[in-house]
Amino acid sequence: MSITTPGHLSLNRSMARAGLALCLLCATAPAKSAVPRLNGAGGLSCRVLDSPPKARLPEGHAALQWSFGYLTGRVESGTGEPHRRFAGPDGIAAAIIAYCRAYPERQVADAAASVFGP
Repeated sequence: MSITTPGHLSLNRSMARAGLALCLLCATAPAKSAVPRLNGAGGLSCRVLDSPPKARLPEGHAALQWSFGYLTGRVESGTGEPHRRFAGPDGIAAAIIAYCRAYPERQVADAAASVFGP
């Protein structure tokens, strides 16, 4: 008995659907890895910090707090990486907000890491 006989059309459709679903799954897997790398406040879009008023909102506040923790960890790790000079937490917040204003499509983690750039 052949699988292409009229009695097995539903089986053919099911196999075709399963194959299509598998192809779509494989085709979209690399695209998903290009989406945000982190979860939590570090993974938020810079759009939550692209202005000082937004930094006072809950998501912006969480993003700044995450950034301060990230920076503290990097400084305390003792690797001796060069970083920009700032006038306290307000200066760091201003630099992160300026980065986010310039690159709103990036993540808060990118803004924090930019402190350790050239």
